[in-house]
Formats: sequence, C-alpha cells, structure tokens
Amino acid sequence: MADLSLEQLANVVVTSVSRRDQPLFEAAASVYVVTGDEIRRLGVTTLPEALRLAPNLQVAAIDARQYAISARGFNGNIANKLLVLVDGRTIYSPLFSGVFWDAQDFVPSDIDRIEVISGPAGATWGTNAVNGVINVVTLSAAKTQGPSVSTTLGNLEKTVVGRYGFTVSDDIAVRAHVKTFERDASQLRGGGDAGDAAKGTAAGVRADWVRGVDAVTLNAGVYKSDTDERPVIGAVELSGSNVTGRWSRQLGEASNFDVQAYFDRTERTDRFLLQEDAEIFDVEAKYRHTIGSHRWLTGLGYRRATASSQPGLLFAFFPAEQQLSWYSAFVQDEVTVTDKLALTVGLRMEHNPYSGWEPLPSVRLGYALKADSYIWTALSRAVRSPARFDREIFAPTEPPFIIAGGPNFTSEVANVAELGYRVKLGADASLSATAFLHDYDVSVASRPS
Repeated sequence: MADLSLEQLANVVVTSVSRRDQPLFEAAASVYVVTGDEIRRLGVTTLPEALRLAPNLQVAAIDARQYAISARGFNGNIANKLLVLVDGRTIYSPLFSGVFWDAQDFVPSDIDRIEVISGPAGATWGTNAVNGVINVVTLSAAKTQGPSVSTTLGNLEKTVVGRYGFTVSDDIAVRAHVKTFERDASQLRGGGDAGDAAKGTAAGVRADWVRGVDAVTLNAGVYKSDTDERPVIGAVELSGSNVTGRWSRQLGEASNFDVQAYFDRTERTDRFLLQEDAEIFDVEAKYRHTIGSHRWLTGLGYRRATASSQPGLLFAFFPAEQQLSWYSAFVQDEVTVTDKLALTVGLRMEHNPYSGWEPLPSVRLGYALKADSYIWTALSRAVRSPARFDREIFAPTEPPFIIAGGPNFTSEVANVAELGYRVKLGADASLSATAFLHDYDVSVASRPS
C-alpha cells in the first residue's frame, strides 16, 4: 500500500458501506481503511491498538486489558453505539450491546484490512450501528500458505504466533494458527502496579473452498486468558469459542446469493464486577440482483442468545438468565442515476426483545464533481436498542436497591444528517472531510415486544 499512487489508493475496494465491493473514493460515507501492511509494519499486537491507526475513531486504554473505543463521541468502557465485525461475525455482548475488547484474538499477519465507518449504518448492518461500524476482513487461506512464526519480546509484553497454511486440493486451502501472550501490569504513578497483568492462548483455523460458482468459508477459534490473582476477588478469567460458516453462489452475471451462520460462546469470571456466560447463534441470508441501473439487495436475519450472569460485588442482573431473540429484514436499492450521480435507498426492519420493531431507513446520494473530487450526503435513522444492562441491572445485589432495572428505558434513536467531500490535492496528498449532525432521542414511547 505504501508504494501505491494516490490514484491507486483511491481505488482501494471497501465492502462495508453497501455490502458489495466498491472503490473507496466512490463510497457515500465517512470511511477509512487500515491496511494489513500498516498493522504489520508498526508491530501492532492487539486489535484495539490497530484501531488507533484510524483517525475517525476515539481509542483510549483503560488499563493493560480494557479499552474504550467509539466514533463521534459517547466513548467509555461500556460504549455501545459501535458495531464491530470480524469476517461477518458480530463481536457482541447481549449484556450491554458492546464489546469486551480484552476477549478478542488478533493475528496481525492474517489481516487484509480493517474498514472503519464513522456515522450510522443501521439500514445496512442493523441496530447498534449508530455512530459507526468496524469491519475486520482477514485474508483467505489461499493467500497465507506456508509456515510463519513471529514474536514480540519486550519488558512489558511478549507474544509468539505460529501459523501454517496448506492446500488439501486445487480448490481447498487451509491455515491454522496458535498465539500466546503475556502482558505486564499497568504501572501506578505512586509506585507498584494495578494488578491487571494478563496472559493467554488462542488458536484458530480457516478453510476456503472455491469451485465454479460456489465458494465456502469456514472459520473457527478458541481462546483462554486470565489476569494475576487479586486479593479476595481472585483473577479475571476469560474463555470462549466460535465457528462461522459462509456459502455463496453466483447465479449468473447479474445476481448472487449467500448465507452465513455463526455460533459464539463466551465465559467471563470477574467476582468484582460480573460473571457472564453467553451463547449466540446468528444466521443471515442475502440476495443481490442487478436490473439495468438498479442494484437490489434483500435479506433476512435471525439471532438468538442465551445469556446468564452471576452477581458481582457491586451489582447483579435479574433474572439471572435470559433467552433473547432478534429478527430482521432489509432491502436496498443502489441506483446509477447518471455517470456521475448515484442514489442509495435502504430500509431495515429489526425486532428486538425489549422495544419491538424498529425501522432503520437511510438515503445516500453521491456525486462525482470531477475525476479527482467527490461529494456525498446522507440522511439516516439509527437505533441503539436496550440491552440487559439497561433493563435488568440492580445495585446493590440485595434489596433495598439504589438502581433497579425496569421497562422505562427505551431505544436510543439518532436521526443523522451528513455531508462529505473527498478530493485529491496532488500526486501525494488528499483530503476527506465530513460535517454531521446527530439528533439523539431517548424519549421514545415503550412498545410491547
């Protein structure tokens, strides 16, 4: 990427804006791409640190394990308006609609790119894509053949990653990896440390099969990590496993179909804050068809989660275990109005277990002023639906409660207007600027689910 010309960089392909391949320069959204080469050159070892390379994100380290990451404000250790995906699998906790960053495995040599959208993408990706979307895209197994070993050795961190890629046949490629790490505790200004040192191991495998009009991808991973023992409350222990499968078929020059499903299991033991055990199953099917100047995209999605949480010292969730389900249907039409003008209209209807059906419409308009400049505008409605943290949290863990959950917390709705501009300033410089207005409303009347 460092050797590409500015014209070539402008044609970097992104998929997160409209869920199809399109040049970055023609995307009607505020989007930035962190390339895998950047990540590898800078020696980044964790996903949150890689996200520091995106200027449209706010990334703050809370301690040696935890991060606060958001776009366009509302940052904090329970930030919940940012949707994060890894190869199509949503990294999601039904506890608070956010991400436990310390539970995410990261192999820098496997990353193709990280696409970062700042701004709403609810019509495309669903609820909680309010202030932005992070889409981590890994390389296919066919592009990571042979052995690879890398290590980081320092006084604060040590990592070792071993990876091996091989082919089973002409159309099947596989890679597997194992990673271990040790991270020292945060140092306190007055001396001593914060007791947040951590160590862990993760392993994963990816297989890609391509034959004719069919393509199948299988991803699986496991991880386990823990911190140093803390007085009385012990260590923080994390473990989990996941598997993702995706099948796509080209139905002709003008249409294609794909379906993806994943299962994700996580366990977290922190006797000070919470002890969570969650299982999530998600499946989504999409159909794309091009008719003349129209590119149609339609799809259906279903997610089911079983989440249980045991009380910590500060708060508890009642009921302790919940069965939660989400349903969605979406349609999108990209219209090529003229050679320079493109219009995208989308609508997603999503049902969540707390506030019922939520409409998520979006209209985007892009215009190529010249070969070296592009202007776009968008109007969107995005929703952050309630989670267990909003409805079912109680503190302290026994009555009388100071904080008592209930049905009064409804969806957070953002009506957003955006205006963006991109221009090439010469052979070695470019500019991208976005003006936006987010109007948040948390007074939406509660609806039966």
